[in-house]
Amino acid sequence: MFERSIARVTRIPPLGPGFAGENHKAALVVEPDNLPATDPFFLMADDNITQAGPLGDAHPHAGLETVTFMLNGTLEDINGRLDAGDVEWMTAGSGIVHGEDTKATTGMRLFQLWLVLPEAQRNMPPRVQVLRRAEMPVHAESGVVAKVYSGQLASAAAPTLNEVPVTLADIELTSGAVFTPQLPASYNVFLVVIDGDIEAGRSAEKLAANMVGWSDPSADGASLLALRAGQHGARLLLYAGQPQDMQVVAKGPFIAGSPEELAGYYAAYRQGKFPHAGTLRPVIHE
Repeated sequence: MFERSIARVTRIPPLGPGFAGENHKAALVVEPDNLPATDPFFLMADDNITQAGPLGDAHPHAGLETVTFMLNGTLEDINGRLDAGDVEWMTAGSGIVHGEDTKATTGMRLFQLWLVLPEAQRNMPPRVQVLRRAEMPVHAESGVVAKVYSGQLASAAAPTLNEVPVTLADIELTSGAVFTPQLPASYNVFLVVIDGDIEAGRSAEKLAANMVGWSDPSADGASLLALRAGQHGARLLLYAGQPQDMQVVAKGPFIAGSPEELAGYYAAYRQGKFPHAGTLRPVIHE
């Protein structure tokens, strides 16, 4: 079976000003300008709140999915509340407006990932899924606890509805523990270390907190990705997804397949044709 290596390593940069005022600090975990290398992951932001209060204004998305992983604190809007460890998986599809009356607690930290949608699903009806940490399936073995939010990892399979095949797991390892999950070889994979440190892949690449390691896709079939925790243990997020191998045109909060489709999203939004997330009944996985 194909044993994965870590092909490249990046580090989450220092936080800078966010879009939602002086209390919002942010950094890009995944940059949006290299989709051939990160496909199907378009971008991911590390959002932090220094003081409780409102967070931004209502805004649109189309042609993509957002995956919001709460690391610390609480985020509340018209759709409900997300606590630490919860995930909101929003399929914008043909267009949606969200973020109405959003409030965050001091010390809130979240990762928001943007996923490209396959061409056939890019304009599907919008959908919101809420994944409660306490209800997500768990794979446990000696020194390893993996909470699975999407796809399947080892013995745990998540109920999440996916348009792009994606595995998302929150993995905790005790000191020296080894975990070697099996993943499709065709998946693009990245790891974000939250706490502690690990050695990852065939070459035992060392990754510490706030470092990101990428493992490139290969041929069809199965692959193994070895993870070994350092002496203080580790917590990491694993993202793995099937590349879509397509050209996209992106601007602002939209991802389209052509300039014409992009212009159509802007026109539809300006004409008030996007539904508000608060009018949808979210799918609650609990």
